[in-house]
Amino acid sequence: MAQLKIGYDARMITHSGIGTYIRNTLNHLASFPDLEFTLFGNLEKISQYQARKVLADFPIYSLKEQIFFPKIISKEKAHCDLIHFPHYNIPITYGDNFVVTIHDLIHLYFPPSRLAYLYARTMLEAACRKANLIITVSENTKKDILKWFKIPDKKIRVIYSGAGNVWVQTSKQESSRDYSNLGRSKEYVLYVGNLKPSKNISTLIQGFSIAQKKIKDLNLILAGKNFMPHLLNSSLCPQISILGEISLAQLRDLYKNARLFVFPSSYEGFGFPPLEAMQFGIPVISSCSSSLPEILGDAALFFNPEDPRELADRICECWNKEEVRKNLSIKGSENLKRFSWEKCAAETAKVYSELSLR
Repeated sequence: MAQLKIGYDARMITHSGIGTYIRNTLNHLASFPDLEFTLFGNLEKISQYQARKVLADFPIYSLKEQIFFPKIISKEKAHCDLIHFPHYNIPITYGDNFVVTIHDLIHLYFPPSRLAYLYARTMLEAACRKANLIITVSENTKKDILKWFKIPDKKIRVIYSGAGNVWVQTSKQESSRDYSNLGRSKEYVLYVGNLKPSKNISTLIQGFSIAQKKIKDLNLILAGKNFMPHLLNSSLCPQISILGEISLAQLRDLYKNARLFVFPSSYEGFGFPPLEAMQFGIPVISSCSSSLPEILGDAALFFNPEDPRELADRICECWNKEEVRKNLSIKGSENLKRFSWEKCAAETAKVYSELSLR
């Protein structure tokens, strides 16, 4: 069987979220002998992959990616039967076969500015219209795409991302700190993510504040990018620890020692952090918004993302009842079986084959 030549836009390979998707899909697609990859991106960042590599280190959402990236792809046409863009920021003038992965429509629901909204609306519409096939990571994202854009349902393939991550196996030598004694208590509620508006941190802080009045020495740890201490009420600061961006070894320690994991997000296309918590057997409390009920199933306690009192009730219920925590941990382990990068890669390879036959 002749090899199918795939060009892959790997410029976002070191990002969180989409970067996790790129790294894991590429790692597992490498085991398919009938696929031959040409990776476009920063040569140092993609050096570990046994694939043809082409320098295309253009910033995402930039004018350069629109002007220069299509020219580079055109030069490599002989090595690419089709291109896979793992994000909607496609070179808008590119006209040959390609598949695009659209993870979510967050830039339409929570745009940082009017200009950002207009850019995202234009690019998403172009990506959906021009792509031969669209991969989405949840039924919820598929529903959103069909709601916003007039494209046929048959053009979209829902392929769940995986849940496993190699960093879970980080060696003890790389572990730099044990967080179990952080704060007044040896146990804590954990949030992992960033400070974007869609993450709904204000409800988390309000809900924690209410629960903290009912549970002695309740502590909260926030880990992720862009956390600023001044955003928190000073009266809560002794019970809230802000770690900001941390290493993978530190993140592993945080998950290992957490009593509960809370994910208050108002919008997610898939949602890696609560699945990561489940990998460590940590009970998960999540908002009931967007894709989260679909992805987490019956393995989480859900709350209205606009109701901090309901979140507080869930925290108290889970914190005080060992049976609830144990049940969620067991269900979390079962839920993880629904997701694997091997399956994600296999279904992605089928999409490539489907396009090659057209």
